[in-house]
Amino acid sequence: MLQQLWDRSLTPSLRSLLPTDLQSLSDFYLRLQKHFDDAPRFIEGTIDPAALVEGDVVSMGEGSVIEAGAILHQSCRLILGKRSTIRSGAVLRDEVIVGDDCMVGSHCEIMRSVIAGPDTALGHHVVVGDSIIGGGALMSGFIAVANTHIRRGEEIALRLRAGRLLTGRAYLGVMMGDRVRIGGTTTICPGTVILPGLDLPPGAVLLGVIDARRCDELMDDFFGRWGDGVSIESKVREITG
Repeated sequence: MLQQLWDRSLTPSLRSLLPTDLQSLSDFYLRLQKHFDDAPRFIEGTIDPAALVEGDVVSMGEGSVIEAGAILHQSCRLILGKRSTIRSGAVLRDEVIVGDDCMVGSHCEIMRSVIAGPDTALGHHVVVGDSIIGGGALMSGFIAVANTHIRRGEEIALRLRAGRLLTGRAYLGVMMGDRVRIGGTTTICPGTVILPGLDLPPGAVLLGVIDARRCDELMDDFFGRWGDGVSIESKVREITG
């Protein structure tokens, strides 16, 4: 299943980093840290003097920008691809890879994650931890990716139709395939897997494996609650009287 998620052109080093099975998922963060240890260092982009950079910008591709007001926490190590932007107010912690032609929107918080790209955008106020986001993807505003259980330290499982598969990890967010687009105000539970090419409605709670069948169920639920072409405001007035 993991092999199906990211089918766009990636650099050989990034392709070898992404997990393809349970073992490579279990040790992913250790391999991510090693990837940074071995990465070449260069700065070809622009860091605004008003950005707060306390961490380590390992590399920036040509045309990339870290805007004024962006915050790189002292724990951060960043690899930023060509023509990509970290917008004002975004906060980055620990190891973060952002691929080519990507945008991390205002007031996002990203930690221990790979935004593989290319052409992936995170809207404003998106929280992503311990996750992998594919190429050609969109996460609209106010999306929260939960990366740990409310019972501290509990191992996260992948919830498959055939049952639960333990990952060996206490911190794991979402593995999101290429060309996925998610509407705003969505909550994504730990260990969620989203298969490529899906358009998901706003306001959803995502858990387990999100395939075409589950996507249809979520769409039916959304339009069942709000109606096709009926404004949210009018539906709220109807409910509240």
